Amino acid sequence: VVWALYAGVLAGAPFVFTSSLALTMLSQMGIAIIACLAFNMLLGQGGMLSFGHAVYSGLGAFAAIHALNLVSRGQLDWPVSLVPLVGGLAGWCVAVLLGYVTSRKAGTTFAMITLGMGELVAAVVLMFPAVFGGEGGITGNRVAGPPVLGIGFASQTAVYGLIAVYCFACTALMFAFTRTPLGRMLNAVRDNPERVEFIGYSTRRVRYLALMLSGGFMGIAGGL
Repeated sequence: VVWALYAGVLAGAPFVFTSSLALTMLSQMGIAIIACLAFNMLLGQGGMLSFGHAVYSGLGAFAAIHALNLVSRGQLDWPVSLVPLVGGLAGWCVAVLLGYVTSRKAGTTFAMITLGMGELVAAVVLMFPAVFGGEGGITGNRVAGPPVLGIGFASQTAVYGLIAVYCFACTALMFAFTRTPLGRMLNAVRDNPERVEFIGYSTRRVRYLALMLSGGFMGIAGGL
C-alpha cells in the first residue's frame, strides 16, 4: 500500500502542480531524493560521513552530458532515457577508484579523506577545460535521438516523468539493499565494528562495497 501511494504521488503531482516553476521544482526534488538516499546509504546505514560525495554525482553528470552529445552527433546509438545510467556507471567507476582509498578508514578520518578527495577532484576538473568545459560547463540537447515508444523530452512534463520513474526505481532498489545481508552487515559496521571483525567480516570491505553502490546511485542523480 505504501509503495502504491508513493507511485501515485509521483504520477499525480504534475497534474496538481501544473506551472513551469512547479514542474521544475518537482524535477529537482526527484533528483534530490535519489542523491539524499544514496548519501543515506553511507551516513544513515553505515555511519560514514562523506564530505566529498558530490564528486560522484558531478562526474556522473559530466559522463551523461558527453554521452548525450554523442547521441546528438549520431556517434552513439543509445536512447536518451537511458543516458542517466551512463552517469550511474561513471559514478560507480569513480567510487571504485576513490573508495579503495577512502574506505580504509572510518569516522573522522574517513570524513577528512573524502573532503580532501573532493577538493582534489574540484581542482583537477578546472585543469581540463576540453573535457569539463571550465567555468562554463558543457551544454547538450535533451531532445536528441529518436523518441522511445513515442516519448520525447521536448516538454518539461516528459522530463519530470523520466525523473519520477528513476526516482521510484532507485528508491525501491535502495530500500531493497537495506534488507540484504550486505545492508544488514553495514548496520552492524555502523553500530559495533569491533564485533563485526570478531565474527570474521572485513569492515573495510563492507564499507567499500557500500561506497561503490552509493556512488552509482549518486551518478544516476547527476545524470538526471
